[in-house]
Amino acid sequence: MRQEILAPQEGSEKFARKSKRELFLDRMEQVVPWEELLALVESHDLPAGSSQPSVGLPILLRIYFVQQWFNLSDPGVEEALYESPVLRSFVGVDLGVAPAPNEAAIRHFHQLLEERDLGGEILVRVNTSLAEQGIRITIGKNADATIHEESSSTDYAAGEHEQPGDGDKKAAETGAHIGAPGAEMIRSRTKAKGTDIADPLFPGTGDLYIAVISPDAQRRSAALRALEECHAGKIQEFLSYPSDLENAPRTLNRDFDIVLVDLDTNPKLALDLVETISVRGLAIAMVYSAQADSDLLLRTMRVGAREFLTLPFYPGAMADALVRASALHSVTRPQEKADGRLLVFLGAKGGSGVTTLACNFAVSLAQDSGQKTLLIDLNLPLGDAAINLGIKPRYSTVNALQNSSRLDASFLSTMLIRHSSGLSVLAAPSELTTAQFSDEAVDKLLKVACEEFDYVVVDAGSRLDLQHSHLFEESATIYLVTQIGIPDLRNSNRLISLLSTAGSPKLSIVINRYDPRSLEIDEGHITKALTRPADWKIPNNYVAVRRMQNTATSLMEDDSEISRAIRQMTRAVSGQPAIPEKKKGFSFFR
Repeated sequence: MRQEILAPQEGSEKFARKSKRELFLDRMEQVVPWEELLALVESHDLPAGSSQPSVGLPILLRIYFVQQWFNLSDPGVEEALYESPVLRSFVGVDLGVAPAPNEAAIRHFHQLLEERDLGGEILVRVNTSLAEQGIRITIGKNADATIHEESSSTDYAAGEHEQPGDGDKKAAETGAHIGAPGAEMIRSRTKAKGTDIADPLFPGTGDLYIAVISPDAQRRSAALRALEECHAGKIQEFLSYPSDLENAPRTLNRDFDIVLVDLDTNPKLALDLVETISVRGLAIAMVYSAQADSDLLLRTMRVGAREFLTLPFYPGAMADALVRASALHSVTRPQEKADGRLLVFLGAKGGSGVTTLACNFAVSLAQDSGQKTLLIDLNLPLGDAAINLGIKPRYSTVNALQNSSRLDASFLSTMLIRHSSGLSVLAAPSELTTAQFSDEAVDKLLKVACEEFDYVVVDAGSRLDLQHSHLFEESATIYLVTQIGIPDLRNSNRLISLLSTAGSPKLSIVINRYDPRSLEIDEGHITKALTRPADWKIPNNYVAVRRMQNTATSLMEDDSEISRAIRQMTRAVSGQPAIPEKKKGFSFFR
């Protein structure tokens, strides 16, 4: 089915050995029913990808699995194919004959699978085949898949458990739930040292503090018994899911090392809980289910679950999971990182200089604060941040928004390009795009960005269509950029009224291209139009700005009035003292 791409190099690499990834792919070549899967796909007469009609289904099918196993986005797997001879060999790409499938062809294939409901069926067939061979796959710390050869499963008898519903009834009678401190229905268990299992068999797992969350008594008991067979540390039961995820951290922040969540009672709520646990760094999240559902497995991995265990538990499966979790667990738990500050530049009208200010503000903030700073160009479809900064990004904001369902910190990092100042940039696309994106996609991007960076600067252009997104939430700061002109001041007045209601973001008014010597509208009328004095005034320096745009040289590289004004803004954000104003020397010539 696949072509052998890599030519033998006998004698040329004396000490060569196969990597773990290559060994994994060799094993998958043997155990995955490729011919059966290809026949299934071909039976649905999938049309060829519009961008690369020559790409064959066998290649696209293998790429589909490579993405699942190694958590690669569409653009990420395209890049990986050019970087890795091992991946090219596995999927059947020969760069001497044809290029690797591009991002558009890969995405088109995914869309076709979704339209025909084939994705789930393909993964279920593979999981069924692997289960019959005693094989299961988990995703490790570095997002690479790992093979686990299992012995035959053992049944768990209903008679060995509490009767279904006992725990549920008890929880209902007490009104217990995780969201109510002091009222949650929990049970603590501590297994005595030196009982059934000697600790050295499972190094590092004895001190783990584990929470088990399941409203179903039978499934909860199965998990507890599997844990007690291999774990001598503290275990705490929760007999219900949280009623309010915002309060969940208060209860789960008890130095738990692992939280094991039952997926089956309420999959959506369970997945939301796993995401909360993972995003806030409360513990290592593990899940278990009686359903060997591939789509559910993928969803759990995407929200941050480290292990997906199935009922009945295979002998040793829980122990293996705890050993892996112990390797991830650090003795000193890192403190929960506060979300980064969201700083949005919005123009009262087009041509206000929003992009120039946003770019130089972001560069100055990255330099002066020394903290992780990201610039996102949301001024679609014609954002110019990349041109102003002199960078040539491979990926863009559009790539991130098109893959919002799988967007996380790791995925986002593959989309970014680094500026010489240390600033990270997610640029607008270099080509005109007509793609439309939901507020939910924008919110997901901002959420992930703020979790990863200390400062997130957004060039929003004049996009008032985003007013229902997180850009306009109370936690954000909006820099409203205007100029001194009747249209600008009129629009600014309207926007200030819109952004001055309860629950609106903090508003900072910036007058750009300010020149007090050529004001045609006096200061009193300007203040009246803006309903308050401007917070910042950026001097007019046409020559410096034009030079920046033509040479891609940041304004912050020179010590000028305009660079000092921008630096005063960023120092206020990062809590640094203001720059003392330079004293003007005496001169007869003004």
